[in-house]
Amino acid sequence: MKKILVLTQYYEPFVKGGGPIQSIKNIVNNLQDKFSFKVVTNDRDLGDVSTFEDLKTDSWVKVNNATVYYTNINRKKVIKILKETEYDIAYLNSFFSFSLSILPVLLHRFRIIKDKKIVLAPRGEFSEGALSLKSTKKRIYIWFSNLIGLYRNVRWHATAESEQNDILNCFKGAKNIMIASNLTEDYSNLSFKKVKPKRVGMVNLVFISRIHPKKNLKFALELLNTLNGSVNFKIYGPIEDEVYWAECKSIIDKLSNNIVVSYEGILNHGDIISKLEHNHVFLFPTLGENFGHVISEALVGGCPVIISDQTPWVDLEEYGVGFDIPLNNMSKFNEAIQYYIDMDNDKYMRLAKNAFEYGVNMSNKEDDLQKSYKLFEY
Repeated sequence: MKKILVLTQYYEPFVKGGGPIQSIKNIVNNLQDKFSFKVVTNDRDLGDVSTFEDLKTDSWVKVNNATVYYTNINRKKVIKILKETEYDIAYLNSFFSFSLSILPVLLHRFRIIKDKKIVLAPRGEFSEGALSLKSTKKRIYIWFSNLIGLYRNVRWHATAESEQNDILNCFKGAKNIMIASNLTEDYSNLSFKKVKPKRVGMVNLVFISRIHPKKNLKFALELLNTLNGSVNFKIYGPIEDEVYWAECKSIIDKLSNNIVVSYEGILNHGDIISKLEHNHVFLFPTLGENFGHVISEALVGGCPVIISDQTPWVDLEEYGVGFDIPLNNMSKFNEAIQYYIDMDNDKYMRLAKNAFEYGVNMSNKEDDLQKSYKLFEY
């Protein structure tokens, strides 16, 4: 059985690291019949100063269908693990992480350690929105790595055609790009359930993601004062950027009385679907997602979505499950939210069921599974 060494910032049981945790967990769970997975990851969750009390660190431990090495990541440890661990393919889940991506590529490329195959998933880091954050450093490194051909032997994992285009925009000579959509959990046994009835003139909006400029919560908040009706907006997720959150709170403090916004803290992943079933619409004007697990989960939770057009989830209005809107069209975002505010319960429940069925039908299609297998058939 081929051995895959996965290097990633965060893995289960952690939750604050967002979508990549679910992406990797779902790959492991869906492909463990053909591949053996070892995961190297941080020993603490995003922003935490210490690890969980009962988490075994600096040794290989069995975690569901993978063997995991939790450690306080640094360069020396990564080099030691790469030298001492038996594997066929290194699967990197970032482009810009030095210890968990740049360093392994350099070590393999210049044969400082035994040369292995590399699959690299940039996880949305090449989207226009993501590159706009700390853009100078990022673009200098992309230019330099193109100059020396650092990534010419890497296989790129794109999760959609849009991400393939983003990779080609940065590495025009890239030849080995494979598109394999992110896999999801198994939703086949779920049934449609919507707990929250919908009154005309009101809506319950929900945002579930990291509080970080890339997720664009501030833009979502700026939409709310133009609305007619009653809006209850619940925010869930780790506060990754305190300065950005302070800017968001400043907007919240100035909202009119018909808008109620509350920060509800961090959700365990197993509670996400239930929370979505208790709300009406998922609002997520992200600057860029290579997949967007939370969008998939929102749909499965019976929440039509209002998102930006910077994700693979497109043509949503055509399917009656939401809206994907350009970020420069604020009026269209306003119209979409107002559309749900004005909706009665009967129409809303039909659309909520549409969203649920669409979300379930889009999860783990056989073609996606086969493409994921081929990704590692080097």
